[in-house]
Amino acid sequence: MGSNKKIVKFKKRRSINIGVIVFFIMFVYIAINVYIYFTKDQLSVYEVHVGTTAVDNRITGMILREEKIINTDKAGYVTYYQKEGARIAKKAQVYSINENGQMLDMISSGEAAISLSEKNNDEIRHDLTNFHNNFTNSDFSYVYKFEEEIQSTVLDILTSTMITYEQETKAESGSTYLAGAVASKESGIITYYKDNYETITADSVTSDMFQSDKYTKTSLRTTDILAKNSPVYKLVTSDTWNIVLPLKEDQYTKLTDKKNVSITILEDNYETKAQLTLSKKGEAYYATLTLDKHLLNYLEERYIDVEINFDSVQGLKIPLTAVIDKNFYLVPLDYFTNGGDSNEYGLIKEKYAKNGDITYPFIKADIYYDDDTYGYVDSELFEAGSWLHSPENADHYQLTKMNQLTGVYNVNLGYSVFQRIEILYQNEEYCIVKDDTTSGLSAYDHIALDGSLVVDEAIIY
Repeated sequence: MGSNKKIVKFKKRRSINIGVIVFFIMFVYIAINVYIYFTKDQLSVYEVHVGTTAVDNRITGMILREEKIINTDKAGYVTYYQKEGARIAKKAQVYSINENGQMLDMISSGEAAISLSEKNNDEIRHDLTNFHNNFTNSDFSYVYKFEEEIQSTVLDILTSTMITYEQETKAESGSTYLAGAVASKESGIITYYKDNYETITADSVTSDMFQSDKYTKTSLRTTDILAKNSPVYKLVTSDTWNIVLPLKEDQYTKLTDKKNVSITILEDNYETKAQLTLSKKGEAYYATLTLDKHLLNYLEERYIDVEINFDSVQGLKIPLTAVIDKNFYLVPLDYFTNGGDSNEYGLIKEKYAKNGDITYPFIKADIYYDDDTYGYVDSELFEAGSWLHSPENADHYQLTKMNQLTGVYNVNLGYSVFQRIEILYQNEEYCIVKDDTTSGLSAYDHIALDGSLVVDEAIIY
C-alpha cells in the first residue's frame, strides 16, 4: 500500500536578538559622546591660591663698587698673606713674590705638611652645606659658584700653611723663603677675582651688561708664576656700594619722586632701605640703589636678585582667562522679598495672560551684588522689559537698567556658578583679587580656567 502523506516545509521564522539591538544602541551612544568630547571645547579647572604682586618687582641688578686692580711690580711666585674679604690698613703686607717656587715645592713634597684646623674644617663644611641647600637641577650654575668657594677656601688653607712654615723655619734657622713682601698703598677690602667691570659706573651701565649668562670672572690667586705687571689682587676702597636695576616703564613711573625705597635682597632674604636715584637712557630705565652696609656679604657677587617692596598687593591670584564680564539687571532693593512658603530670596513678577488676567509668581533671584540702592540680578532670569511687583504696595518696576559685574565661574559643586570678584591688581597674565568679598572666592576654590567657555549652571563633571 503506497503512502499518500505529503511533507510541507514551513519557512523558519527569524527571531529578533534583543542583545544585539541593545549593544548597537549603546555603541552609537558611546560613539556620539566620544565625538562630542573630542570636538567640543575642553574646560580646564584652576585652583585658586593666595598671591602677591611682589613677584613682579623682582629684578636682577648689577653691583658696583669702588674697585682697584693691583698689579705686581716684578715676576715670580706669589704667596698671599690676606684672606678673601679681609680688611687691611694702609701699608699692611698683602703678599710676597719671589723668583723660585721653593715654598710650593716643599708643600708638594710633604716637607711643609698641610694641617686642617677646626676653623678650616668648619669653613669646608659651610661650603658643602651651602652647596647641598642651594643646588637644584634647574640651576646648574651653582656648581660653578661652589667650585669658586671651595677653591678659595683651599687657597686660604694653603696660604696659612706657607706662612706658618715660614715662621717656624725662620725661628729655628733664621732663613726665610718668603722674601719680597709687598704692602698695600691704601686701606680697603681684599678680594681675589676680576671681571673687567671694575671701572663701570652707574652712568656707564648699558642694557647688554645685564646678560648674566655671558658674564665671566677670573680668579687672581694662582700657584703658577706671574709675569711682571700681572693683576695680583683687587682692593675695594669704600664701604658705599650701588645696585643698578633695569626697570620697566611702569616701575619707573611708580618710583618717580621717591628718594628712598625698601628692598629685599633675595639671596639671604635681607630687608633694608636704600637711597634711590632714577635715570633714563634712550628707551631704557634704570634705578641706582645706594647702600653703606653689608658690603662684605656680597663681595664676590656681581649680579644679585632684588625685590622692590612698593605697591605690594596681596589677595587671591587668578589667571585673566578665567575673568569675564556678565550682564545684570539693576533692581531696587525694596523689591526683594522672601518666598511665601520658603526662606528663599527673590522677586515678584507681574505675569499677564492673554485674557488680561494678572498673576504674581515668585521668582527665586540671588543678589550677586548691591550698591545700597540696587541689587544685581542675573539677566537670564527675566526677559527684557519684564515688570516686577512691589511686595509692600501697588508699585511696579520695569527691568530696563543693566550693568556689568566682573567675576569668574566657580565649579566646586560640579556645576558653574558665577561669583563676583574685585580686582586689586592685574598684568597681562593674571590678576590679584580681594579675598574677603561677600559671597566671593576663597583660597583653594576651583574655577573655570577659561570663563568664555562656560554657561551658567552648566554641569561640569
